Amino acid sequence: MQEDLLVLHNLQVLNIKLKVQARFVPKLFNSKKKFVGILGGTFDPPHEGHLFISKFAKIKLDISEVWWVVTTTNPLKKNRLNYEKRLKKVKKFLTNQHIKVLEIQDLSKNIYTIDVLEYLFKKFPQKKFIWLMGADALTNFHLWKDWKKIFYNIPIAIFDRPFYSLSIPKAQATLHFKEYKISSKLSKKLKFMKTPSWSFITGLTHLQSSTKIRENKVGST
Repeated sequence: MQEDLLVLHNLQVLNIKLKVQARFVPKLFNSKKKFVGILGGTFDPPHEGHLFISKFAKIKLDISEVWWVVTTTNPLKKNRLNYEKRLKKVKKFLTNQHIKVLEIQDLSKNIYTIDVLEYLFKKFPQKKFIWLMGADALTNFHLWKDWKKIFYNIPIAIFDRPFYSLSIPKAQATLHFKEYKISSKLSKKLKFMKTPSWSFITGLTHLQSSTKIRENKVGST
């Protein structure tokens, strides 16, 4: 009986390994400089939590660049500051941080993530992108425009956020794409994986959030 269970376990492990290996793409990108992590959002305001994810992504995903994309609006949030003011704050916040701020000026005012991706793919065909996001944003990811298309177009790295770890397995997006999850231990290989592929990056978290910062400012006035 024990031998049968051991054989079954080994077959299951082998099957998992074969599935993962089959999803690797050829290593056409030899330089780390070609791999870029994209952190998009309203950044209202930018904070240390955003910066933490960006720096942690470089380590966990083995990439040398992270770009921030400041979106004009977020249909699921109410922005307190206009785009120009938020963009100015982001640039000031990122002084000497070696993170590029990407301005997408030739898109319409209502910029969605899928629009950002299409722009990036056309503008920078020599780059290989990974979408970066906090676990807190995953709870309503299924409400994003063309959210399934996003999964099929770019590898996604989801970074743990305080109090959100337990929500990851229950989120509609991760439930739909659960068989495409890559272990956090293999996160450095995520950039080589065929899409859809995503990984939940654990280990370290940061407590700051834009919502809390705004609430504290309101409470202090």
